[in-house]
Amino acid sequence: MFIMTYQMEERKREKNANRLKAFFAVLLTAAGAVIAGLSTQTDTPWYQSLALSPLQPPPPVFGIVWTVLYILLAVSFAFAVTQRRPSASVIAGYVVNIVLNALWSPVFFIMQEPLPALFVMAALIVNLIILMRNVRFSCRISMYLLIPYLVWLCIATVLNVSVIVLN
Repeated sequence: MFIMTYQMEERKREKNANRLKAFFAVLLTAAGAVIAGLSTQTDTPWYQSLALSPLQPPPPVFGIVWTVLYILLAVSFAFAVTQRRPSASVIAGYVVNIVLNALWSPVFFIMQEPLPALFVMAALIVNLIILMRNVRFSCRISMYLLIPYLVWLCIATVLNVSVIVLN
């Protein structure tokens, strides 16, 4: 009886710990999304004067796509950190990814520096590929949730390069 009670208490503690880890994963991802969102300024004279790629989607598409991608990223992160023993490299990979993603918008829109923004984007993609490789061992679903994000980052890279080339 004592052993069964102890096991039930242990499962309850583990469940609560997992909820807390998932909450912080979602909170950190949301913080990155807020920073990126507040830094995205498409109504400035500088941005309005840019020649953009003919492949540039209409502005509302960006808000929709990034909302979906941040949700997928948050869910992926939450799944990854609630595994039995999430590796430090996986957790660090998500944190670095969120920081790099939050950094791109201020570099591009506020500093008005498309070339350094491209370097941030390249680092972001490299980090994401490494993260996907690392997370696939512990939580395959987390890796699959990151695929649309990788595709969109490649599209964003093309758009970033086109701003550099066309201006």
